Amino acid sequence: MLTHRDNKPLFLESHIEIEKVFEQNNVQRPFLCCGKSFEKSYVFEYIKQFNPVVFDNIRPNPRFDDMLTAAELFKAEKCDFMIAAGGGSPMDSAKMIRILTNNDEETALYGDIENNYIKALFIPTTAGTGSEATKTSVFYLNEVHKYSVHSFDFIPEYVLFDEKLLETLPLYQRKATCLDALCHSIESYWSSEANDKSREYAAKSIKLFFENKDGYINNAPEGNRGMLWASYYGGKAINLTGTVAPHALCYNITMNCHTAHGHSVAVLLSKIYEYMLERDYPKELFNSFAKVMGGNEAKDGLEIFNSVLEEFKLEQPKIDEAKLDEFVKEVNITKLKTNPVQLNENDIKEIYRRTLCSK
Repeated sequence: MLTHRDNKPLFLESHIEIEKVFEQNNVQRPFLCCGKSFEKSYVFEYIKQFNPVVFDNIRPNPRFDDMLTAAELFKAEKCDFMIAAGGGSPMDSAKMIRILTNNDEETALYGDIENNYIKALFIPTTAGTGSEATKTSVFYLNEVHKYSVHSFDFIPEYVLFDEKLLETLPLYQRKATCLDALCHSIESYWSSEANDKSREYAAKSIKLFFENKDGYINNAPEGNRGMLWASYYGGKAINLTGTVAPHALCYNITMNCHTAHGHSVAVLLSKIYEYMLERDYPKELFNSFAKVMGGNEAKDGLEIFNSVLEEFKLEQPKIDEAKLDEFVKEVNITKLKTNPVQLNENDIKEIYRRTLCSK
């Protein structure tokens, strides 16, 4: 049975309900945007009977050029439904591919996007990005410049959570992706754009993270399913608030240190949290947040977060200190305006130094 959660999307209880979705929408030619690992799954084998057009040229940090290529394929094959299966990269790619089928490149990037009403089913195979819940697609232009597009039409009509699809996730990616979900919730809770609803979602995500962390790391079915929901509610939270400084600064690390996105943002969040506690931080907000994390006062939240990093034993990324100025120049200061403590270029350089150049 298809069930609603917060009005949109509809959640499928099993992959065999995909046929019902296709029947209800008179789907003739589905388009499947996925990572290559998804093609080894039993869900892919099931979808094959519907003769999908498969686009699997998805890089870990998706590129706009690939999305343009995929949109042309979608149109050439006269596709009428989008399936995105994988982590954040296939889902973010699918969002843009949909709109590029009837919006030109300039409009898709900078203009008022026209909806084409192509419906979509998202099937996350990692528990971290929450992309199935957000109005944002994040990708790279010209290989190095991070860019994002926002549209409520990006949110899919259908979602399938299948914990079995997480069973083959490597341990490093398992750790990195769930840290991304946790960081989404923390940053949303901190944001100056937060409201009661976004903080409700963030708190729910954080609670689910800690309830399911051990089972998820040990690849237990209940832990995998619980972390999918933690990721989803983290996505719901940032859909209302956006992220703050850790995400704004982490892309330099991901692209230059070759760490997974969740790894990059988590090590940065730790140092940014530490740095903010040394300044005139909003004590009521941070004390409230610490209670959500299971502590009593601001410093407890940092200690609990750091205990997770210590438990996960992730390697600390390193760069030469001479690159710090280059990193700072790549950060868009205007995107830090919702951070709970305002940061200038000197602050950003010091945060990068503590994160990447410490002995």
